[in-house]
Amino acid sequence: MAGSADAERSDEGDRGAPPGSGPRARLKSGLAGIGRDSLAQGATLLIYHRVGGGTRDELDLPVPAFARQLEQLEGHDVVALDTALDRLDSGDSRPSVVLTFDDGFEDVHAHAWPLLRERGLPFTVYLASGYVSQPMVWEGSTAKGSTGMGMSWAQLGEMVDSGLCTVGNHTHLHVRPEALTEEEVDACTAASVERHLGVRPRHFTYPWGVRVDEMEAALRERFRSASSGELGRNVPGTERVRLKRVPVRQSDPEAFFAAKLVGNLAPERAYAGIVRLAKTVGLRG
Repeated sequence: MAGSADAERSDEGDRGAPPGSGPRARLKSGLAGIGRDSLAQGATLLIYHRVGGGTRDELDLPVPAFARQLEQLEGHDVVALDTALDRLDSGDSRPSVVLTFDDGFEDVHAHAWPLLRERGLPFTVYLASGYVSQPMVWEGSTAKGSTGMGMSWAQLGEMVDSGLCTVGNHTHLHVRPEALTEEEVDACTAASVERHLGVRPRHFTYPWGVRVDEMEAALRERFRSASSGELGRNVPGTERVRLKRVPVRQSDPEAFFAAKLVGNLAPERAYAGIVRLAKTVGLRG
């Protein structure tokens, strides 16, 4: 088993401070200038979870912050996941950005979808299909504060029918890495997505962001790609069942987010290291 659960963590954001103004945001602002700006190579897969859920969860972006990030994406090549992989398969390493949303929260349909549709931006929803139209609650769930609901099949169908939304497999019940099985993966694909949406998911992302090496053979048989929470970009030589992604959090200032888009992941790596150190010495991350 390999990878990182950081992308699925549901820590509370900067308590008592407006989004983007607390100690985490100030730390990230200081880190945003480190590293060397360079053009990103290959596909950068950004990880989102909730948008406008109204919680202090780090994975719940306020709508204005998400809208500003979409503005920052202007001038960058935002493409569908399959388009990014087509390029990599042909040996094309020109920079691209892929927007991905994990779990299938209803607030993504309510708040992110109108902005994405207005701009014609493609995106992927990695769906935990057992929570469609249900409270998104599992052990360690990202639904802190006000419980998030899952999108309905009708809402998902609306986005898929637009041609902008790709639905991926995120298992049926968002199981822990040690509980991941072929049956859990197939329950999402066949019993849920195919039956309700008429499409067969071609892409998978691991719940909790943790790669399970023992599952790779089964995933290769079922999907074009699989991704985890391992930080990084993807180039032509990247294993398609080991795609890396880049998290987006509530406390990310604009300069910190911008660094991810130009190929500089040093600020994100430094922040992750500080969080790990803080946890080691018993401080709140």
